[in-house]
Amino acid sequence: MNISYIPLKKVAHQEILTQKIKPLWKNFAPNDSRMFFEDYKLKNNIFGDLLISIKKNDEGYNRWVIEIKNSLNKLFGKEIVSIDADDKAMMGYDIIVEPEYRQKGFKFGELLRLFSVMEMHKNNAPFIKIYSKNTAVYFHSKYKFMPSNITFATRNRMLESMADDKSPCFQDLSQKAKQLRELSTKTANDAEKQRQLCVEANALAAEYIKRAIETEKNPQNQHPFSYGMEMILTRENIEKNKVFFNNLYQKYGIDYEI
Repeated sequence: MNISYIPLKKVAHQEILTQKIKPLWKNFAPNDSRMFFEDYKLKNNIFGDLLISIKKNDEGYNRWVIEIKNSLNKLFGKEIVSIDADDKAMMGYDIIVEPEYRQKGFKFGELLRLFSVMEMHKNNAPFIKIYSKNTAVYFHSKYKFMPSNITFATRNRMLESMADDKSPCFQDLSQKAKQLRELSTKTANDAEKQRQLCVEANALAAEYIKRAIETEKNPQNQHPFSYGMEMILTRENIEKNKVFFNNLYQKYGIDYEI
C-alpha cells in the first residue's frame, strides 16, 4: 500500500516506535571540523520507515537542510540551518512541515528540532539563533528557546503585544510592558539605555511566555504575539534542560544523550 494515501486524521500523542539506534557522524570535509549525522532511519507506526538526513543546501551561503522523508522519498518536513565553520554558532532560517501534516499530532516539527539540537550539541555550538514567526513563538519556547531581541523595533513590537493583553491574571506583566514601552520612547536617543531595555524586555517576555504556557492549554490563542521576534537556544540552556531533551530522544528511540 502506498503510504502517501493513508487518510491523515488527527492523531493525539503520535509516537515513533522505539528501537534505540545510535546516530553515526562524519566530517563535512577533511579540513572541516564540523560534524554532521549520517542518514538516520526511524520506524514510524503510521508512515513506516522515516529517513532523516542533512545535506548541503545551495540556496544560500553555508546553508544545510535537515529533511524528513518516507521510503518513497516523499517530503514531510525540513529545517534550514547554518553552522559556522569556526565557532560552530548556528542560525535557523526555516522549519517547515508540509501543510497536509500540520496540526495532526505527527510531531514532525518536534523531530526536526531534536535533530538540529543534536547537531548543535555534537558540534559544541554556543547557540542557535532564529527569527520566529509570531505564530511559532510558543512552539520554539517549548524547546527552550528564549526571546533575544537586539533590534529596538522588534523589541517595541513585542512590548506592544504584551501591553495590549487584557487578561486579568496578566495585568502585572502588561503594566510592566507599558512602562518599558514608555521608557523606550523617552530614551529614544540614548543608545546604551535602549540596549539595556532590550535585556529587560526579553526577560519580561520570557516570564510572560512561561506563565502563558503554564496557565493556558493553547497559549497561542489566549496570549498571541502580533509580530515575530528574535529567539535563541544557548548551549547552557540545553545543558540545564538535558533531562527534557533526553526524554524526547528516548521517546523517539534515538540513542543520543545531552
